Amino acid sequence: MVEAITRPTQIEISKKALKHNVSVVKSVSGADKIFLAVKSNAYGLGLIPTSKAAVEGGVYGLAVAIIDEALALRHERITAPILILGISPFEYAELMAVQHIITTVVSLSWLKEAAQYLSGEQRLHVSLGVDTGMGRIGFRDRQSLAEAIAYLQDNKDIFDYVGLATHFAESDSAETDYFYMQLKRWHDITDGLPEPEFYHVANSGAAMYHADEVPHEVIRVGTVLYGVEPSRGELADGKNLEPVMALRSEMNFVKQLPAGEGISYSHKYTTSGNEWIGTVPIGYGDGWLRKMTGFNVIVDGQYAPIVGQVAMDQLMIRLPREYPDGTKVTFIGKDGDLENTLEDVAQHAGLAPWEIMTGMQGRLHRIVVD
Repeated sequence: MVEAITRPTQIEISKKALKHNVSVVKSVSGADKIFLAVKSNAYGLGLIPTSKAAVEGGVYGLAVAIIDEALALRHERITAPILILGISPFEYAELMAVQHIITTVVSLSWLKEAAQYLSGEQRLHVSLGVDTGMGRIGFRDRQSLAEAIAYLQDNKDIFDYVGLATHFAESDSAETDYFYMQLKRWHDITDGLPEPEFYHVANSGAAMYHADEVPHEVIRVGTVLYGVEPSRGELADGKNLEPVMALRSEMNFVKQLPAGEGISYSHKYTTSGNEWIGTVPIGYGDGWLRKMTGFNVIVDGQYAPIVGQVAMDQLMIRLPREYPDGTKVTFIGKDGDLENTLEDVAQHAGLAPWEIMTGMQGRLHRIVVD
């Protein structure tokens, strides 16, 4: 997708906020090493700029979903450890080995297939995944896991057993029964088996609310480092975190319309009197959803509602008075004494904050600030 660098609409990535959140998460969790999940274009913030800012801010490693994301990071000469969280085709084993990429493995058969592609020039770094109740991927019993570990140890010339992991389905809620069930399964399946270098069990919720109950020297987090409180206020207020993402644009056309004028498609909004209307170059083609009609953006330290249907590339806002073209519009972030948070946007849309983030499209220009 073309990145719109000539348009004033852009996502701001705060390096200062990232560094602050790294410090907070390490303090709360006791973690020594943090893998930041930068999958899905770094949750919409931008894979390359966010990854570089995170490494500079103290993140130890980066976690992605697919090989292509890992290769994109290596192409940018990012040398930090990279962990692939999903299942990778075994025929790319040699490529991952040469690029020093840690791959998640969830079956002995995968290891045997991958062995046929490994030259031994570089060992493939392997992290074994355990399914304790997510129902997604992973070893589900002690015997099959033990057999995979034994195979890795018998083939140290081509494999390096570096990690053991699981993923909690419900670690950020006051309801903890399922979390403790998963934790018990983890111990039943893994206790006493040969230990790797990394146990990366704690996700954002486990790291922030259960650090004393899970292995936490190495944690694997996403939302919390981006400044989003994992429990959405249920277990903490998130005031110790700083938002990493801001979304801003500018008005490129301002006009006064008389009463009775329809705004945007279907005329679901009609002016009730002489109204100043500003047009802003952002729309659902950028990930700013149609359901965001009625949401208050911030102009000159004042709220201004989105009126009429959000179109693919543009939307309109009702202004308190006339403003010149080029006036800044804040969708997410601070302006004066006001702030729109990701949580504010998520609540208006009826979605989770991370759904809003990952919905931000590739043509939005991303810049690193401070």
